[in-house]
Amino acid sequence: MIKQCATEPFNWLDVTDLDQNDKRMLLKHHQLDPLSIEYATDRHERAHYINDLDQQTSMIIFNLPLPKSAAANQQQPMHFTISPLTFIVKEGDLFTFHNPQFNLLISQLKQLLSQHHNWTSPKFVLEALFAGTQYYDEVIEQLNDQRSNLVDNLDQKIQNQDLLALAEIEKSFVYILSGTQTNLMLLEKIAQAKETGKAKRVEHKAIIKLLIEARQAEQMAKISLDVTERLTATSNNLLNNNLNDTMKFLTVWSLVLTIPTIVTGFYGMNVFLPLAKYSLAWILIIVLTVILMLILWYYLKKHRFI
Repeated sequence: MIKQCATEPFNWLDVTDLDQNDKRMLLKHHQLDPLSIEYATDRHERAHYINDLDQQTSMIIFNLPLPKSAAANQQQPMHFTISPLTFIVKEGDLFTFHNPQFNLLISQLKQLLSQHHNWTSPKFVLEALFAGTQYYDEVIEQLNDQRSNLVDNLDQKIQNQDLLALAEIEKSFVYILSGTQTNLMLLEKIAQAKETGKAKRVEHKAIIKLLIEARQAEQMAKISLDVTERLTATSNNLLNNNLNDTMKFLTVWSLVLTIPTIVTGFYGMNVFLPLAKYSLAWILIIVLTVILMLILWYYLKKHRFI
């Protein structure tokens, strides 16, 4: 589907869910290169920048966080992957290709463009990239909040669903960090190209601001991923420690309770045994059993088995 988003100060066409009719229109009426369309519609395409001087076409593929599942509660955090947002500038016309879930961001960009009628298409693309970079900050903050809620639950009692939710957050941060790193390489390549081409001063300032924001997003993603990995490792250590404590408790009591079993087993045999003829023999046997159990408990305690 192709939507006309703007005609001033430049012609902007927004493309989602591209079908064969839309593709024929882009090829016939707008003379887009088939290979460019293939790149733009590849949902696994990584961030990169192509400037084709012969075709007078520039293409920027920028990765954005894509929510894959909505959080129904705190135990089910949102899961994010990476999806490309592609800009193609050809002879003053701007084409955007993206996942339909980015329509809200496109609407915000339309409002931003309506407030700046003097922007050129390259300037607008830089501002759109800046908005996309800020979107990373919002997603990272959201995942950090969800992680904090999970940590509160882990302080009380570790449950499998909390560990699974923490693993989902960690996986999301892996995607986000990868996106910020590839985007940063893309922006550095754009900055070098603009510097070589002696870009306008306004565009140069926008690139500098964009690089600062991109580096900040990358550092935030790195720190968040590192913290999440440490929390996951700590949770696993706590689970292992709890399991060790449980096994130690069961082992100690199994040893202690073995003594009554052995003693009563001896006195259950049909042979002559000491104290067997006394009327209070069972009391003496109980006392002896308790004494042996206390001796074993003291031995285990002294040697720090418990």
